[in-house]
Amino acid sequence: MTPLRRELLNGVFVLVVASLISAAFGAFQITFNVQLWVLILIGIGIAVSGYVVFEITLRFMATSVESTRHREEEWLKRVGNPARLELGVGSTAGMAGVAMLVDAVKGMRTGSDLTIMLYLGSLGGERAVSDEAQEQVFAAIMEQLRRGTIREYKRILCFDRNVLENDLELKSGILCVGEEQGIYKILAEHCRWMLETKGCFLYVAPVVSRHFVGLLGTDKAAIGIETIDQDTGARRVTGMMFFYDPPNGEIIEQFRQLERATERRMVVVSTRFVSPKTNCQRRKRRPIDYEILRYRFTEGFDTADLREAKAVLDELGA
Repeated sequence: MTPLRRELLNGVFVLVVASLISAAFGAFQITFNVQLWVLILIGIGIAVSGYVVFEITLRFMATSVESTRHREEEWLKRVGNPARLELGVGSTAGMAGVAMLVDAVKGMRTGSDLTIMLYLGSLGGERAVSDEAQEQVFAAIMEQLRRGTIREYKRILCFDRNVLENDLELKSGILCVGEEQGIYKILAEHCRWMLETKGCFLYVAPVVSRHFVGLLGTDKAAIGIETIDQDTGARRVTGMMFFYDPPNGEIIEQFRQLERATERRMVVVSTRFVSPKTNCQRRKRRPIDYEILRYRFTEGFDTADLREAKAVLDELGA
């Protein structure tokens, strides 16, 4: 029962008793009626006994609820939390999955480590989670770091192997910020914050599992449930699957093995961020770049290296 309702019942009890006592004094002033006095005393007794019974019942119910909650906690400690699937990671699907992930971050024990492995698509610029959802998760992580709950925060940005092999700058830990290629803006801002914050570590690595994977301390893990658009091939995280130890210790250990396999080839991200104009366009090698280079080499091809360069440009422009 809420405190407001309890106070209302107490007020009603006092009002009833006061009315009975007032009637008793009024009857005594008019004429002394033994029968009336007996009835008034019986009414007062009934009111008092009813209030006492009511208080005893409330205490018994509170004790029963507390005992039930204690038994449930003991049962969860022995059996553990079952795996849980929450759909909804932004957009029209709702935010239940995001809220569950935020609660899991806020519920981490003091001194825990947080590891996030994020797959960024074949080109690196694919966005599988809405900005609103990411902002909520980032805010929860930043708050836990400021409080000292999270001891070490590690984020591994996973790319396809061919992307890393063809981009030497990315392979060496230099991130490109762009919508089509590289990491998108909201993630780039969070990465900048990580590079400036103590206890945060940022890496790039070849992808081992093409999913979002989070390891929250030693007893919780989460993996993103994704769908793929059949027409465009775009990925979208539609839900989160959570595992707890107990009883899912073996599953969480498999996620740990996945983390160790990713760590074998990861590279620390440097403090450099490259814009799309200076890096991503260079990766695409657009024909206009070759036209500019050809214009610069219109004369003076009497040295061996320039003759070789002209031959390469002619071959590329063919």
